[in-house]
Amino acid sequence: MDLLEDLRQRLEELERRISQMVVRGTIAEVNPDKHIARVSYGPNLTTGWLQWKPLRTGGAITWWCPSVGEGVTVISDGDLSLGEIIPGSYYGDFPAPSSDPDLHLVRYEDGAEISYHQKDSQLKAVLPDAGKTELVSKGGIKFVGDTEIDGGLHVTKAIKADKDITDHTRSMADDRGIFNGHDHIGNQGKPTSPPQQQQ
Repeated sequence: MDLLEDLRQRLEELERRISQMVVRGTIAEVNPDKHIARVSYGPNLTTGWLQWKPLRTGGAITWWCPSVGEGVTVISDGDLSLGEIIPGSYYGDFPAPSSDPDLHLVRYEDGAEISYHQKDSQLKAVLPDAGKTELVSKGGIKFVGDTEIDGGLHVTKAIKADKDITDHTRSMADDRGIFNGHDHIGNQGKPTSPPQQQQ
């Protein structure tokens, strides 16, 4: 092999490796059990099985499986078989869900949304009609601020209130005053004494 041919082959190899250092495509297949996926790129080209990069993997660790069709980027040292998938690229089939620079939004495939709007200081979570929410905090939960519940409330243990409780008619304190002060007409037509056992 002469020198020029050797240089030509080396140059082609360098060009091939450079072209595979950053590859943009879409998720073609996903294997959640092994945390790997394949990426479709170019005309009829698909990578081998590659790991996708999670957000964190230390003391704080995240799990978020990419979706088939999701836009991604594969980075490598030039050998695509050793590449890693970087999730997240907007494109036609998966456009940006907002253009508001003050909004942080996560929209899920079932339509659920979790968002925070930093200009309005509003945190919001909206689930589909059949959605359920479970919050487990055995050490306790504290709400600071007025709380409105638009729906039924089921409590399995005692309810304690430091202040009065009011329904659409009157407060429990008013009911207590009515009960403690009420009397009846006795057998002789005279009012009886108020109840001995006060509320």
